[in-house]
Amino acid sequence: MNAIEYAEKVKTLFAVPATALKVKKLIDNDTADANSIAKIINTDPGLAAHILKVANSAIYRFPRKVDSVQKAIQVIGTSAVYDFALVFGISNAFVKVQDSLIDLDKFWEQSVTCAILCRHFAALFGSKDVDRMFTSGLLHNIGELVVLQTSPFITEDCAKFDSETHPKLAQLNVLGFTYAEVSSSLCESWQLPSSLIEVISAQHHNDNFSDVLDNQVIQLAYELSVINTYPEHYSLKEHLPSFLFDGLHLDINDVDEALDMANFQAEQILHLFNPDVFKAA
Repeated sequence: MNAIEYAEKVKTLFAVPATALKVKKLIDNDTADANSIAKIINTDPGLAAHILKVANSAIYRFPRKVDSVQKAIQVIGTSAVYDFALVFGISNAFVKVQDSLIDLDKFWEQSVTCAILCRHFAALFGSKDVDRMFTSGLLHNIGELVVLQTSPFITEDCAKFDSETHPKLAQLNVLGFTYAEVSSSLCESWQLPSSLIEVISAQHHNDNFSDVLDNQVIQLAYELSVINTYPEHYSLKEHLPSFLFDGLHLDINDVDEALDMANFQAEQILHLFNPDVFKAA
């Protein structure tokens, strides 16, 4: 199967949640405000609790406690609420996947770290849509769970990477394509915003610096998240291509500080996207 066929095979199983679809419809019709969206979200207690947790988390650092869904929407923003509703529903569905063949804790660590770094660098360099960059980072590797659901033992082979073999290369060797292609194909089948799909598609660099800011951001964030999640295989000094940060006029100390920040925030917010938490909700 190719990446599109993998996405097509699971898109009904991992469908966009009904609550997220209702929120998207309001946004698309330009009729969305905090009150109308809150009415929809409040029909789903698990999602409502999740949105409140997000608004009170280290992602937003709001100075006062957010105690209502309406206020949470004002803090987060309408489009970001849709993104979080989407990820919440998808993560709920992925609780059901087989987890004996991959390390789901590392999957979520990489995903959340990439999301935090995407948001950090996007804000630092004036990206037009910082919150959507966060979502792009969060969904960047969702293709791994798609392949796990469809061809579980293939993911086990793809996970056989080490200091000499990058995860991208391991995926290419086994599948002939990468999880990034599956991730973007699935997001496209869900009719998610093209800006999000394009960023996910561009997460792997081709040994040169991109001329698109959001692509620069996710490529750096992706490499850092892999290095950070698998320190037994990778290190900043040996495995991070310097052009990824040189092109953004950063130095290795800037990168190291960004990783420290990401690790600190990840400890505070990882539970928001951890399937075990959703299972208990």
